[in-house]
Amino acid sequence: MIDFQRLKDIKEDNDINQETMSQILGLPRSTYSMWELGISVIPLKLLCDFADYFNITLDYALNKTSKNLIKGLDLQVLANNMKEIRKKNNLSQENIADILNVTQSCIVKYEKGRVYISTENLYKFAKEFKISINELCGKTKK
Repeated sequence: MIDFQRLKDIKEDNDINQETMSQILGLPRSTYSMWELGISVIPLKLLCDFADYFNITLDYALNKTSKNLIKGLDLQVLANNMKEIRKKNNLSQENIADILNVTQSCIVKYEKGRVYISTENLYKFAKEFKISINELCGKTKK
């Protein structure tokens, strides 16, 4: 399970309150608050925006260490990396769908870069295949 207490810690370490952080991300304070409390999961795009704002990696934002940072999120890079990992492990889209508890059509959309994977499913995928979220999203320097 993801510990989103880290979002609060990073925000507070930078002397930013929830109201200011929610304005930076362009959303209501109550939405941001629910992420810190773990009531809802921050969408991947906004997690990336959060990490970019603080010049930190996605892994660091989720309580892991990683030093190299590439800003932004290229959905096609993420899609290609997920597909490559699936094929490398000789798994079908249906196998991945079972792991993430989603439909196969959802995996098709992820692998074609048509939709963002949820942060929760990205975390599950990374954990299952023992890969850094930054590496999976193409946010680490080679």
